[in-house]
This record gives sequence, C-alpha cells and structure tokens, in this order.
Amino acid sequence: MNNLYHKVAVASVCTALGFALGASEEAKAASFTFAPTIIFEVVDGLSDVYDGLGDELFPGVFYYVEKGGIPNRGGHETAPFAEFSIGNFSVAPHTFINSAIFQTEISSFLVREGLSARSLDIFGYVGNGTAEVSDFEAGGFLSSVDVSFSSPGDILNFDVTPFVNQRVSNGDAFAGFGIRITSSVLSYPNYGSVNLGDSYPGKEPSLIIETVDVAEPVPEPTTIFGSTLALSVGGWLKRKKSSQHNKTTS
Repeated sequence: MNNLYHKVAVASVCTALGFALGASEEAKAASFTFAPTIIFEVVDGLSDVYDGLGDELFPGVFYYVEKGGIPNRGGHETAPFAEFSIGNFSVAPHTFINSAIFQTEISSFLVREGLSARSLDIFGYVGNGTAEVSDFEAGGFLSSVDVSFSSPGDILNFDVTPFVNQRVSNGDAFAGFGIRITSSVLSYPNYGSVNLGDSYPGKEPSLIIETVDVAEPVPEPTTIFGSTLALSVGGWLKRKKSSQHNKTTS
C-alpha cells in the first residue's frame, strides 16, 4: 500500500510540473525602420590612380555602384554610403534583436561590352555622422546579394544583424554601410554598374531592425491549481504514512 501512495504522490507532482513547464512564454515582436542620417558616394580613380583608396566625395547621393579596370592601372570604382543614427536605440531586458536588414532598391543596370556586376557586397563601419573620403576603405565585409537575375525595381535586402547587434551593444552613435562590387575583375575601359535608389523620397536606403521581447513565464490558472493540488496530496500522503508508521510501532 505504501508503494501505491508513493506512486500517487509522484504522479501528482509530475502533473503539476507538466502544467508549470507548459506555461508558454509570450513573444512580442516589434519593427523599427531608420532613415539614413547622411548619404554620399566616394570615387576611387576619378582624379587619382585607381588604388583602393577614396579620392573624391559626392554628398547627398546614393546611386552608383560601379567598378571597372585593374587596381593601380586604368579604371575606377564608385561606392555609395549611408550612415544611420542608432545612439538612442536600445533593447530592454528580455528583448533581443532578431534581425537587422539594410534595404535598397535597384533603379537600373549599366552594362559595357557584356560585362555586368553579378553580386553586390555590403561593408559595415562605425560611423560618425559625417561624410568622409576615408570611409571608402573603412569597415569589414558583412554579406552579399546576388543580382545576376535581378531587374529594376527589385528590392535588395542585406543581412547586417550581427554588425548592428554589436553596434547597439557597444552604444555606438552611428552605423555606417557601404555598397561595393568586389566579386568581379573587369578590364578597363569596360565596367559594370548597378544604379540604386538615389535620394528621392521613398527611394533612400533604410535600416530595418526587428526585435523580439520574450516575457517572463506567467503561471496559468491550471498551473497554480495543479501545484496546489500536488502539494496538498503530497502533504496528506505524508501524514497518512506517518500515522500508519506510529500505529505499527505501537
């Protein structure tokens, strides 16, 4: 009989635990869209040798992504940049950044002698809210998007989640991004160009951050009832067993 009591107690406790573990955590998602604080383009090789270092800066425009020629010889490269103010963005406890996407739109393609860009690469750097020629060689590679089969009007989404997570974690004021063609080696004077959204309203690039808030588990009524029942049954069985033990001893 004691063995039966023990089994009933264990079953009651397991039932209560099952209710407790079954209390689901409610996840709440939120999306934040940032417009760039500044946009600009930097050209390498326009008025100086094509050497991987920025030469000239054109503020207020986000359009040309082009590359042609061989470094240290004839040719040039143009890259558009955008910096976003994220200094006031923070995440609360139990909240994390689920995704961060740099989004822009293709306006047109320019192909010379059958050569065109096959993919676009995005680079990230810690910005300062100021357009600088040196941003051309700043930062590190983040991700690529294949544009081999893209058409004008297509939206490009670059995954920059780890980079943005780090910037927010560090409390950096600005996150900077540059789009470049680095996967093709084109012979001068031929080059490929992808023209992006520019600075027109609705055509600017954007940074979309999605967060997920995982709330603390809240016991459901069935959980509370199950826990109370398990404790009550357990206590009753303990008293029952103690009473029988006293009778046997007497």
